[in-house]
Amino acid sequence: MSWGLRVKPAMTALLILFSLNGMQAQTSIIEDLQSTSNSSEGVIHIESDADITALVGTPGNRVSASGNSDFVERTGYRIQVFMGSNPSTARSEASSKQAAIKESFPEIGAYLTYNAPNWKLVVGDFISREEATVFKQQLQREFPQYGREMYIITDKIKLPVVISE
Repeated sequence: MSWGLRVKPAMTALLILFSLNGMQAQTSIIEDLQSTSNSSEGVIHIESDADITALVGTPGNRVSASGNSDFVERTGYRIQVFMGSNPSTARSEASSKQAAIKESFPEIGAYLTYNAPNWKLVVGDFISREEATVFKQQLQREFPQYGREMYIITDKIKLPVVISE
């Protein structure tokens, strides 16, 4: 019994083109697939919108379901500034802390979430724990009254996407 893999010549050509794509940065995978290097090979024709073609083969470019391409989510670090479950005060306390932080650091994201019964305020979108630690120290200097509640946590973060043209 043979368990060998049988691959048709056209599939072999596709596999080779995919592997060579990383070595040829000046052409896109679409251009590679549509070009023919040997007259005995078949021709692939791809019809697509120009915007989609521009995104193919460029890692890091992401488009959200709404069509916005302003950020991509990944695992990173945030600073938890507040968590409370008191039904009469937690929401207003978290909102006031969020407003104060946004006023002092308008460029930093401050995210308020509710997961019954807790209100939580987290700040920042940091790729590394070191970045989060440095910013946590800045927050503690600016808001020493929040200091005991601040923790660095692992969370889904939002990073801006830069689309090269």
